[in-house]
Amino acid sequence: MRTLARILCAIDLEKASERAFDRALSLALIGDAKLFLLHATPANVQFSSRAREGLEYLTHLRKRAETAGVKVRVEEQHGDPAGVIVLHANSPKVDIVVLGSNRRRGWRRFREGSVAERVLRRAEWPVLIVPWDAQPGILEKIPASPSSKGSSLQRKGKRI
Repeated sequence: MRTLARILCAIDLEKASERAFDRALSLALIGDAKLFLLHATPANVQFSSRAREGLEYLTHLRKRAETAGVKVRVEEQHGDPAGVIVLHANSPKVDIVVLGSNRRRGWRRFREGSVAERVLRRAEWPVLIVPWDAQPGILEKIPASPSSKGSSLQRKGKRI
């Protein structure tokens, strides 16, 4: 059986990213895998529009992974998110791609589309899609360190 040595976790600045990261981190811990965090800013969004928020969030996630003892690499790129994810998944030959899903419906999904669906259609590797409201797994319930207690990211008054 093939092991998970390289895990790509696509991160955006939405609430689904936290759950996707938690699952990717759990898989990396179980398989002693290297974790690649990828943030793709859509081409129609100015790259610097949320740069500070993105940097803080990616730094937070990187520190969580390092505290847990996982080797981590962070990448940022500007372009079509699905295309960027596929490009990065193919270049280091990842074993699995982990994505969050916001479960958009109706007009919003029609207008914005689904990055996860577009990645899944082009995937040559396993894809794990984690809904934003997924229940935490066993490993996600254990805090990474005593100082991480209560350190979950909060934006605009919403806990994610």
